Amino acid sequence: MRLLPLVVLVTAAACQPAGPSYHQDIKPILDARCANCHVAGGIAPFALDTFAAAEGKAAVIADAVASGRMPPWKAGPSDVTYLRNPSLSDEQKASIAAWAKSPVEGDKTKPGAALPSLGGGVERVDRTVQMPAAYTPRITPDDYRCFVLEWPETATKYITGVNARPGVASQAHHIALYIVEPADAMYPRMWDAEDATPGYECFGGPFGSRPQQFPVNLLTAWIPGYQGTTFPRGGGIRIEPGTTVVMQMHYNVQNVAQPQEDLTSMEFTLADTVQRRMAYQPMLDVAWVAGQMKIPAANPDVLHQYVADPRQFFELLGSPLDNTNGFNIEAVMFHMHTLGKHGELWLEKADRRRIRILDIPAWDFHWQNEYQLAEPVRFEPGDKLRVKCTFANDKAGAVETNWGENSDEEMCVANILSSE
Repeated sequence: MRLLPLVVLVTAAACQPAGPSYHQDIKPILDARCANCHVAGGIAPFALDTFAAAEGKAAVIADAVASGRMPPWKAGPSDVTYLRNPSLSDEQKASIAAWAKSPVEGDKTKPGAALPSLGGGVERVDRTVQMPAAYTPRITPDDYRCFVLEWPETATKYITGVNARPGVASQAHHIALYIVEPADAMYPRMWDAEDATPGYECFGGPFGSRPQQFPVNLLTAWIPGYQGTTFPRGGGIRIEPGTTVVMQMHYNVQNVAQPQEDLTSMEFTLADTVQRRMAYQPMLDVAWVAGQMKIPAANPDVLHQYVADPRQFFELLGSPLDNTNGFNIEAVMFHMHTLGKHGELWLEKADRRRIRILDIPAWDFHWQNEYQLAEPVRFEPGDKLRVKCTFANDKAGAVETNWGENSDEEMCVANILSSE
């Protein structure tokens, strides 16, 4: 066997990066976990889709990853596992930290292996529904606007997947969809007609500052980075002809030079039948809604919690599910406002076992995610749910607040995606 000259071996070794390189080690991570937001025209303040862009932000990337701020995943330790967790491994974080100290590009013709997909997305698009008119967000950090989408189907269907197509992605902070049954559809139509501009103002939910006129029937929520949401395990949410879908757009224009006209559309996967009929069922204390959730000023640690069998409350709200024999917890979408600090949902079994379904130790109003369980957890007769919310109301000029839709008020709700 002929040996290569020593000089050739030395030269070849010198050409190899001493540590991680962009194309081989870093780009696969950024593409899979960051580029959905960090792309030209995206919601993030800068793109990370080229070596030059990533190199210029190397220190920022390393700091955000090391602190856990990015990729955004707010759920802490629990007694369940979740689908689609984008959190990076310790090895991936270490690779980014090492690369940031010496950002090497590497060989673009030999890219590293792509990260496994987190799943998600919609199987197909059966129906697309668009905002009825274009809207230009107001020049304010947060503009909440609701738009009335008339549901076009003439037969009962089940929604099994939803995706959003923001007209201007850099302005869309999140989107929430609410189902309004035919008997109540006059209300959002009236509010829309009363407002001279397209849609109507609606911080916190489909009512805005108006009194609640119908059940809060959440369909889904979209945040930047989602490729769409498919309900787990062959489940779907029933929707009847004549229904109105209220689309709440949360616009944030602090990272754009000038607000642009938006015309967002929603994509739906539909089915005539499903394996599991699903619905979002809200866990909360009705006493809070009646004004008994006081959050005093100058207090950094205000706890409100409620423990109960929620099935009767679900029925009072008009749940479409039969909860007589219990229900499955399929996913949780927690909700508080800007004073929120810590949110938790526990299942307390009749045999006194306690199962931590969701714990969000550092609540961030701007990243309200849905946490789909890898396996459903059964709520059975005799069990109870405990929802806990901690608030910090100690900023300069703070005043006592209570439950409400407005930004200076608060909420504490665990929206539970349930199945029969």
